[in-house]
Amino acid sequence: MQQPRPEHFRTPGHSAPVSAEEMARRIARFAELKPDLAAFPDLKDAARERSVSYVISPDGTAGPCAISAPHNFHLAVLAMKKNVKPSTHSHPYNEVFIPLDARFRFYWGEALESSIELGPWDTISIPAGVFRTFENIEDKLAHVFSIFDTGGDPHTGIVVPQELYDRYYRGWVPGMPPVEGNAR
Repeated sequence: MQQPRPEHFRTPGHSAPVSAEEMARRIARFAELKPDLAAFPDLKDAARERSVSYVISPDGTAGPCAISAPHNFHLAVLAMKKNVKPSTHSHPYNEVFIPLDARFRFYWGEALESSIELGPWDTISIPAGVFRTFENIEDKLAHVFSIFDTGGDPHTGIVVPQELYDRYYRGWVPGMPPVEGNAR
């Protein structure tokens, strides 16, 4: 039997006050999410085309979002066609993925040598510093949650392979329009 932990004990008390207006700023309706057209420089490349809508981003640091209240994470929903893969990259924090309405394949490692297929509501947490990409493997537009395990700026410290850096990222900063696949 697990030993009791005093920090887990419940205490009597009262709710913190919150107004209807404050709660309204903490609600994101899927149908009203707006994609961030400048989220990544590879969005115009047909092989990497996807919609990125930030649901939660503290102070909007990831980009335009529905909920900008302080949190210790960022939440995005991506809409992707079959076989679309974001550029291989790593973050200095964990990234959690949850497919919502289709099967996705997640790849990881220096040469993306490892992979696993996940179905709706399965979850994978890719460790900090590990290259990753993923793709929708079904014949329909599909959605996946991406949770950035940082309350800071999620665009900081991203690492990409040299070839992708030269193709998309050299001179690009978040907020700039995406570049054409072979424009550089």
